[in-house]
Amino acid sequence: MSNLKNKIDKGITEFYLNSDIELIKKSLEEDGVDVTKESTEISNFLKRLKFTQNAVATQENDQALIARIVEKFQDAINKNIEKPIATLISLVETKQMSVQFRNLDKLTPDEIKEIIKGKNLVDLMDELDNEES
Repeated sequence: MSNLKNKIDKGITEFYLNSDIELIKKSLEEDGVDVTKESTEISNFLKRLKFTQNAVATQENDQALIARIVEKFQDAINKNIEKPIATLISLVETKQMSVQFRNLDKLTPDEIKEIIKGKNLVDLMDELDNEES
C-alpha cells in the first residue's frame, strides 16, 4: 500500500511541476492560501539568500586576497625586496603602529593582517604586483 501512496504522491507532484502556474495559484487559493503573501515571502527569502551567498563569496575572496598579500609581504621581507617593504613601512606609519611593528623581519602573518586591515585589498595587491614588474 505504501508503494501505491508513493506513486500517487509522485504523480501529483509531477502534475503540479508540469502545470500552468496560474492553475497552481488557483488551486492554492481554493485551498485557502494567500498566494500574494506567499509570493512576497518567497521573494524576500530569495533576496536574503542571494545576499548571504554574495557575502560569503566576498568574504572568501577577501580571505584569499589577504593570504596572497601576507605571503608577498613575508616573501619581500625574507628576500629584502625594497619596494614592498617600503609599502609595508608606509602602512605601519599610516596606522601609527611604528613602535609595535619596528622589527619587520619578526612580523607574523596575523600582524601583517592587522597592518593591512581596512585597506583596499585590490589596490594593495595591484600595487604589490606592479612593484614586482
